[in-house]
Amino acid sequence: MKIYHMLATAAIVAVPFVSCKTNEANYKAAYEAVKEKTETDSGIEGTIYEKIRKESVNSHTVIGRDTVPTVTVAVKCVKGVSLPADIKSYNIAVAQFKQVFNARSLMERLRGYGYNTATLVETAEPLYYVIAVTTDSAEEAGAAYEIVKADKRVFSKTPYPLLLRPQRYPLAE
Repeated sequence: MKIYHMLATAAIVAVPFVSCKTNEANYKAAYEAVKEKTETDSGIEGTIYEKIRKESVNSHTVIGRDTVPTVTVAVKCVKGVSLPADIKSYNIAVAQFKQVFNARSLMERLRGYGYNTATLVETAEPLYYVIAVTTDSAEEAGAAYEIVKADKRVFSKTPYPLLLRPQRYPLAE
């Protein structure tokens, strides 16, 4: 009886080792399962932040012969920094921050570089966009985009600089 019990235990232990061969199909199945779970359970699905991100529109705007990366998003003025009159229809944004301190620091550096209209706007999330140039003319925005893009003092990570188009004009708080 003991021998039979030992053989049965050995067979049960051996089966998992034999059936645990890894192959491409197993990896692919595991990857697809994780990918599906991530897409359906993002952690912020259904929250206000997900709604805000979906409301922003990423596209491109053709100005003259140039194609400028563009984001259209609802923004408002940053209290103590910008006024509704400061924010025009076409804004050249050079960065986006989660912390207003970092955004203010870059805005001040831009003003020191001669970008006198540099300002900040924020989204409802809040994310803070640093704007180097703001104008009501698409042609002026295209020219400003090229100037900011060529300015080595304004170090921007991709996709910046870009054209920020407010969905609605910001309201003063």
